[in-house]
Amino acid sequence: MKRYQIYLNPQSVKTIDTFQKEAKLSRSRVISLAVDALAQNLRHALPSENASSGPLDPLIGLISSGKKQTNIAQTVDDIYFSD
Repeated sequence: MKRYQIYLNPQSVKTIDTFQKEAKLSRSRVISLAVDALAQNLRHALPSENASSGPLDPLIGLISSGKKQTNIAQTVDDIYFSD
């Protein structure tokens, strides 16, 4: 774990203090648990690091990056005019 200094509004601190007394946890533990829960939810909401973001994302798995012949006309000519 790393140590951070944060600023909280007084009402949030009051709510956290009330909860921490009932739960028998330290204030720092309550804040740490809350930040961990928020981070976990954000991980699901944010795109993954490897994913690109764009309107064609659903097609990424369908598109092959392998080298393919792009001159289809040449192939058709070879088939029909091979006499």
